[in-house]
Amino acid sequence: MVALGYLFIIVILSYVIWATSESFEQASSYLGRNMAPGVRGATINAIGSSMPELLTTIFFLSIAGNEEGFAGGFGTMVGSAIFNLLVIPSAVLITMMYTKQKTDTLYSPSTQKSLWRDVIFLLAAQGLLLILVKPTMYWWNGLLLMLFYGLYLWFLLGRKGQRQDEMNQAIANIEEEKVHDIETKERSILSNIVRLDIYSLFTQKKAIDVIRAWMILAIALLLMGTSCLFLVYLCEELGALLNIPIIVIALVIAASATSVPDLFISVRAAKKGNTADALSNALGSNIFDLCFALGLPMFLYILFSDQGVLNAFEHKEEWAFSVMLRWVMIILTLPAFLVLIIPKLNIKQKSSLLLILYSLFVFLVFSYVKEFDVLQQILQEIMATDVAQGLL
Repeated sequence: MVALGYLFIIVILSYVIWATSESFEQASSYLGRNMAPGVRGATINAIGSSMPELLTTIFFLSIAGNEEGFAGGFGTMVGSAIFNLLVIPSAVLITMMYTKQKTDTLYSPSTQKSLWRDVIFLLAAQGLLLILVKPTMYWWNGLLLMLFYGLYLWFLLGRKGQRQDEMNQAIANIEEEKVHDIETKERSILSNIVRLDIYSLFTQKKAIDVIRAWMILAIALLLMGTSCLFLVYLCEELGALLNIPIIVIALVIAASATSVPDLFISVRAAKKGNTADALSNALGSNIFDLCFALGLPMFLYILFSDQGVLNAFEHKEEWAFSVMLRWVMIILTLPAFLVLIIPKLNIKQKSSLLLILYSLFVFLVFSYVKEFDVLQQILQEIMATDVAQGLL
């Protein structure tokens, strides 16, 4: 009964995280309204919607410390990455199907280019994570992850010669903000408070401008951070109550709660026909999560730690499970990418296949909790390797 109470509160916190992330994303989108499609989704939208993951990882490390804190943060990042990779594109496809959009947008040059770009960088980020995450880590492990995300941003923002369709999308983004301003003025202040719509509260009387946008970002970040702090506390309590490792709680519950903003942002973009932004937000969020949202907390924790290191894994089995999860991410990325780009599959088939892949991931996590023989044998094989013996 207590566990159900915790889960109910987590659902409420997830709503607060989503609502404040909406305002955070709207304000940040205004600041980056002149960006090209795909680029906007992979940067402004991705960073805005992934802020809960960053805050959650910071709080996990700050509260729980070395092993348990990193397990919580790492589990949140991996679970969120797989959720973004499989569930969000599936939701985008379902949205396209029910809004009766043409599948041409999925195979347009801008969408295909964004997909190829983000998947290549995502696989590289996953490979880097496979190399850098070790039982004992130093400040430069986190720094290298952040530098890779910096490289990704440099590649996105340093492009020259945008085509006319990109400029048209930038104009459409400005018009979108104007339409939203008109809609929010029709709602009452009480309605906006109940919705936790900070953006609308600030634009009820006056149109959005740069100063108001930054004020919205600050307030949304404060409320979002408070919610993430309580989320971390409840995840720890739930894990202790059910006797489930914190990494498992983080993989499923914390990851799902913090991925809700990504889901709604991508669905909203898909409803408007912005397929490139919808998919780039999900994949770009993954790159942000795995590199910056994990790298920055690691870097700061080690930098201000008396030990000067992060002892991430106390037991061999936990490290072996983390290795398996990193390989699972890579293995799931490839079929997910193929499902999205193969034109012979219709939208319903694509969506179903992605959800099946996510179901297999959930089953893998369940198998770890239940200590299924096949999974335990795989973990034993990983622990028996020369690399494992040298690291542990």
